[in-house]
Amino acid sequence: MSELPSWEDMVSGANCPMCTELPDVNQFNYKVADLSVSRLLLEREQTYPGYCVLMFKERHVTGLEQLTDEEYTAFMSDLRQAAKAITAAVNPDHMNYATLGNIIPHLHYHIIPRTENDPRWRGPVWTTTPKEMVRMELEDDEYRALVERIKREL
Repeated sequence: MSELPSWEDMVSGANCPMCTELPDVNQFNYKVADLSVSRLLLEREQTYPGYCVLMFKERHVTGLEQLTDEEYTAFMSDLRQAAKAITAAVNPDHMNYATLGNIIPHLHYHIIPRTENDPRWRGPVWTTTPKEMVRMELEDDEYRALVERIKREL
């Protein structure tokens, strides 16, 4: 990952990379869709086919505890809708969900489809340094086709 702003700047929202409006296709991901309070992004990292991030887009927050009750309900509904669409599009054997915020402190969920033939089946996906991790990227037309499959299921 490229050089990030200071932790303090990102936590405050002053320089949060997720609060920055990026093009629909960029070096990190492909935009799938805007949902009620979130944005669904297909990650370029596709070791786990269908791997997406669901980012809270209404304002800068770093955790679920900062959401109003209404925002929480809407965000969880978006998460479920996204997971169902990803499941229908890629038919995983299992789904992992993770919200960490250790690198970018902005509320987002990693939605990680798992299959019995993935490189870390039955184990956590993050157990090594980023340089040591298996990394699979697709051709542009494959990303676009996967985005369209997920969109159709939303």
